[in-house]
This record gives sequence, structure tokens and C-alpha cells, in this order.
Amino acid sequence: MSRALLRQARLTRRQLITFALASAAINGIITASVGAWLAQTYSAYQSRRQAIETIAHLVYERRTRAGMVASAIRRNADVEEVRHRKQAYDEAYVDWNKNVLLNLFAIREAAGDLKFSALEPIFEDHLIAAMADVDRCITKAYDARILNQDAKALLETCRMAELHQFVLDCGATFTNELYKLTRLTFIPFTGEFLKTKELAEAKIREACVTTAVPKTPPTPTPAAPPVAATVPEPAPASKPNETATPAKAEPSPASTGAATK
Repeated sequence: MSRALLRQARLTRRQLITFALASAAINGIITASVGAWLAQTYSAYQSRRQAIETIAHLVYERRTRAGMVASAIRRNADVEEVRHRKQAYDEAYVDWNKNVLLNLFAIREAAGDLKFSALEPIFEDHLIAAMADVDRCITKAYDARILNQDAKALLETCRMAELHQFVLDCGATFTNELYKLTRLTFIPFTGEFLKTKELAEAKIREACVTTAVPKTPPTPTPAAPPVAATVPEPAPASKPNETATPAKAEPSPASTGAATK
């Protein structure tokens, strides 16, 4: 039966072998290409997820360390405890700053932008700026505590509690939305990523821009009281017709005695 079909189709054995080899080669190329694309997609997904997890770790560590320093200052803890917590915070501060540029690259990659992402200015001008305000507040209060000054008042003046909460809200929203953007998908050209990106930008803008803590105005330095100019008093003027009367010299005892003799 099969031979009859081959005769009717006028296919030779060589043609069948060529067709089988060509089919195997095409299937191999397609399979290898799809496999390489899947592996690359999964590898990019893993690297993006790890980068976003690193950002979240750095944000929460620095915020937590700052809160521990502020807590020790508020309850008048021992100076050694305050110094120990400040040292741990400084280490988190260094880890954060040496990874700032890498964090911007991770945000750009998660947002699917090659050159610049709309999320970068929000990250720099609001989250990083708020963490810098926290750092200045903590440093001033720590220096005052070391000198046995009123450090609690400094924490209240620079709004440490509000800044601490803002870093939590903005940082949590930022990392959560970036985590959603790195969701693994093998279906391209659906437009779902663009919708997720627009929604993520709106939520991040609401959490980090709309509810930003206003800047604390600098405390004005009291001006020194003006120094009154000392005007020299004028010398008393002498009367024009008044002449000085010379004082009479008292006679010496010797001359008096000679006169009486």
C-alpha cells in the first residue's frame, strides 16, 4: 500500500531521505532558537528579581538602622549604645551609596527602558532625598547626644518621625511595583507590560511625590543687637572774658620765720 502511494506521488527514496533530513534540520534550528530564547528570558527574569530584592534590602536596612539610632536617642540610652547603633547605621549608609548607580540601572532594566526611565527622577528626587534628610537629622541628633545636649528636640525639629514613615511608604511602593514589572512572561507583543508599567508609575508617583514630606525651613540665626556708636562728649567751652587767676604761692616756713625775727 505504501509503495503504491509512493509510486502515485512519484517520490523516490532519495527525495524521501532529503525531506527527512531537511525536516530534522529545521526542527532542530527552531527548537534550539526557542530554547535559547526561553533560557535568556528566564535568566533576565532572575537577574531583575535579584536586583529589585537588593534594592528592597538596602532601603529597609538603612531605614531600620536609622530608626534604631533615633529610638536610642529618644529614650536617653547609654552613649555607648547610641554609638554602636550609629556605627551600624553608617555601614548601611555606605552600602546604600555605593550601590546607588546600580540601583538606577536595575530600575531602568525593570522598566524596560534602554536609556532613561521616568521612575529614575522619582527615585532620586524623593526617595533618595528623603533618606538624605533622615541622615542629616540623625547625624545632628547624634552629635548633640554625644555632647549631652537636647537631641530629642532636634529629632522633633527635623521631623524624623514623618521622614521615617515616608521612607517606608515610598520605598515599599517603589519596590513592590518594580517587583510586579519583573514578572515572568513568555507571551510577547500583548501590551500587558505597558499597562502594568503605566499603573506602576501612577502608584509610585502617588506614594512618593504627592505625599512627600515638605522641607523643614532652616532655623533662622538670631541677629546680634546693634551696637550703639559712642560719641565723645564735647569739652566744656571757656567763657570769653574769664581769665585764669594764678594761684598764690604759700610762703615757706623759712621765709616766715625770718620776717618775724
